[in-house]
Amino acid sequence: MRSLVLRLLIFHSALFTFHFALAQARIRDIYAAAPDSIFPLLTKNNRLDLIDFRENNMQAVVKNKFEDRTELLVLSDRYLKLQLSEHCIVEMRLLSDSVFCMVQTYNAPAPDSRVRFFDAEWNELPQTVERPAVDDFLSEDIDTDVRLALEALPLMKASLSESDENITWELQTSELTREQRQKADGKVRQIVKKLKG
Repeated sequence: MRSLVLRLLIFHSALFTFHFALAQARIRDIYAAAPDSIFPLLTKNNRLDLIDFRENNMQAVVKNKFEDRTELLVLSDRYLKLQLSEHCIVEMRLLSDSVFCMVQTYNAPAPDSRVRFFDAEWNELPQTVERPAVDDFLSEDIDTDVRLALEALPLMKASLSESDENITWELQTSELTREQRQKADGKVRQIVKKLKG
C-alpha cells in the first residue's frame, strides 16, 4: 500500500512539473529555437542576440546575412514583432501553451500578409484563418470602378494584437490611382477577427 501511495505521489509530482513547464511557454524561447529555414536571413546567434538586447533594454538590432538591418521591435511573454528586413515584418503570438500564430508581411511595395500556425516544436499545423473577401471591407456605396480595381489586386495586410488574440485585416489601397483612392476614402474598413488556439 505504501508503495502504491509513493508511486501516486511521484506521478502527481511529475504531472505537476510537466504542467508547470507548459504554463511557462514563452514566445522568446520558441523564436530562439526556430529552424534556420524559417528565418534564413538570421543565424541562431543573431536571434539570441536580438532577444538579449531587447531584454536588457538595448536597441535590438543586428546585421542579417545580407548585411541588412534586422530589428526586434517588440518582445513580451506571448508576442513578438520583428522587422526582418526593409520589406518584411514578422509577428508571432502564442495562442495557447502549444500553438502560436505567425504573420509574415511583405511590402513589395504594398503590404500583403501570409498567416500560418505552428505548434511549439515548429511543426506547421493545418489550422488556417480565412482571408476576408474584398467585399467584406467595402461600403455598399463604393464606386464600382474602385471595387473592381481592388478585386483585381486584393492585397491584404494582417496584424496580430500585442494584448489579445485578435488579428486585424486591412485591404490595401496604395495601388489605386489617386482619383480611385479619393473615391475610396472612408469607404474601406478594417476587419478584426478572434484567433483560436
